[in-house]
Amino acid sequence: MSERICDGNRVLLYQDSRRKWVAMVSKTKFHTHRGFVNLEELVGKRYGEPIRTSLGQTLWTFKPRAVDVVEAFDRPTQILYPKDIGYALYQLDVKSGDRVVEVGAGSGAMTAALARTVEPGGHVFSYEMRPDFLEVARRNVERADLSSHVTFHNKDPSGEFDETDVDVVVLDLGDPWKITGAAWKALAGGGMLAGFTPTFNQLERLAESLRKEGFLVLEAVEVLTRQLKTEAGKLRPESRMVGHTAYITIARKVLSSEGEVVP
Repeated sequence: MSERICDGNRVLLYQDSRRKWVAMVSKTKFHTHRGFVNLEELVGKRYGEPIRTSLGQTLWTFKPRAVDVVEAFDRPTQILYPKDIGYALYQLDVKSGDRVVEVGAGSGAMTAALARTVEPGGHVFSYEMRPDFLEVARRNVERADLSSHVTFHNKDPSGEFDETDVDVVVLDLGDPWKITGAAWKALAGGGMLAGFTPTFNQLERLAESLRKEGFLVLEAVEVLTRQLKTEAGKLRPESRMVGHTAYITIARKVLSSEGEVVP
């Protein structure tokens, strides 16, 4: 039997791919351009059931996915796209129990994705040098109910991180090559690293720095997605697509037989 919705649960109110909202069930009204919903009327319903707005518009009620919560984040910065986050998580082999260092929290999209992946036994240590960005990321992570799995640092980690023997390092900032030395010191032997860069020049500098500091560069890729129209008799690609967003560089820490950096 489907899980019942309770007071205090988060719920996705879904009209279509462009019109969807995440709300917390309480004794309040949630307003949309197609009327309002009395959220307390959701209590006792099963996820997947419909509810009608005051203007008769049907909305479907779902349990929010991580991507739904992230899409509802406040965004003072451009966030990483799901296609890039998902690919990186898979290549980094991030899993429950891992300890991950992130540099460049931004709006907290990657932070939340990492925290959701490492819970319940893992932890994310996120460094953000701009206090205004850090506060937004902190609020967004709290909104996603993931605060217990994230520690934020408002500092420049280019010298070294506070953490050692971590499993994964993720770099999402304009000059990631400045952090590769600190990343090598923080990672356990064989640990994984991902760097996100928007331009070829930044990717080139990052790859050069990674090799210098003792990493094997496993790959550098660009992930493109194209959605399809699924109307009966009209199946075709959508007119627009999400094209270039970032280049993803995946690398791995290596050691010499003495446990030192391999140039």
